[in-house]
Amino acid sequence: MKTSRATAAATTATTTTTAATTATTTRIVAASATAAITTTSIAAAASAIAAATRFRAVPLAALALFAALTPARLDASGCCAGTGNFGLDARWSGDTASEPEEERIVNILNAATTTTRGLYAEINKVFGEAWVKKTRYSLAINGAHGPAFAHTRSIATGQSDADIVTLDNPAAIDDLARAGLLPAGWRARLPNDSVPFSTTLVFLVRKGNPKGIRDWADLSRPGVRAVLPDPRESSIGQWVWLAAWALALERADGDSGKARDDVLALYRNAVAVYPSANGATGAFIRRKTIDVLPILESEALARTAVGELPAGDYDIITPPASLRVETPVAWLDANVKKHETERVSASLLMYLFTPVAQEIAARHYFRPTDAAVAQKNASRFSPVRLLTLAGAFGGWDAARQRFFGPGSELERDYQALISGAPAQSARPPSAKPVD
Repeated sequence: MKTSRATAAATTATTTTTAATTATTTRIVAASATAAITTTSIAAAASAIAAATRFRAVPLAALALFAALTPARLDASGCCAGTGNFGLDARWSGDTASEPEEERIVNILNAATTTTRGLYAEINKVFGEAWVKKTRYSLAINGAHGPAFAHTRSIATGQSDADIVTLDNPAAIDDLARAGLLPAGWRARLPNDSVPFSTTLVFLVRKGNPKGIRDWADLSRPGVRAVLPDPRESSIGQWVWLAAWALALERADGDSGKARDDVLALYRNAVAVYPSANGATGAFIRRKTIDVLPILESEALARTAVGELPAGDYDIITPPASLRVETPVAWLDANVKKHETERVSASLLMYLFTPVAQEIAARHYFRPTDAAVAQKNASRFSPVRLLTLAGAFGGWDAARQRFFGPGSELERDYQALISGAPAQSARPPSAKPVD
């Protein structure tokens, strides 16, 4: 069993902050080796997932996953019918009691975005407790929280050894697929294109909303001062750019020329663009003359709830329509195979689609994809008509090629902004996004 990666000794989540990321560890310790274990067949597990996720059927890729992870040297009764124990490190054994208790531990690393720290701390705890009861293996889920594209670069260059990624931009995971860490078709392995929950973009304004900002069109009005994350460098900046374009195209009945004029007017209203969403938020808080900040709804609501954005100082404006921001997840095949953590990594991500995890997501102000859970928690969110990447641009791949690739519209339009607009980058543009 692989146990070389460090884990925290505490039985509760701990947090360590570094300059680049915040690290968390949730460790659930198994009970005595004499505890009873319940196992199920692959077919029963697939049926349970289908029922729990309220999908008519489990994707074939998910069924194939269970089949692929079942060693051929064991028959069904030995692995799944209750006579054997479930090996978290991709091994099976007839009796885990033969292994020293101190060796019955598995560690996985989740590379996650900054704003999901609280969300995954709660999910990890609930999932880990259920997993340990079934398997008698102690489980440590380590979290590294930071910008999406920073994770991509760190993992692709071998500086990070993550088993799973839970990010806020499909392009970040596509980059890992191009680096050979997982298949290009990773989206099809989990329900809903591997997006367990979502958020959207809202506006943070000064208390009382003195500029009367209600819709995306208002951000392009003369005299409105905005601060923005840079779409050349920030994953959230890319979502802001895409949302501005999607709503501008809708207002212009698909006329790209008119939509471009609106989008450029918005960015000319920016007193600064920052290489990260955190930088833009900090600037909005510090600089009282800035009127508006586009921000993730999940972040705005969560930070308001804990007093980081005092309700007496700011208002959150939900526009009538905005863009659905996807939060995709994936396990990294190359790493989980190396660490022998295939089963637990895939199971944790499948768990995100269950009603229990969906309820946790709603409590942390992410919009559930489970229809029943979403309806139950509707009062947590302001009504908004959500546009999608598929509807606005034909999907993420088409949007990325149009706006973010070499020779793209973003590359062209930023040259126009730099040459003739008041907006100034908070730092020289870098070659790769950082958030």
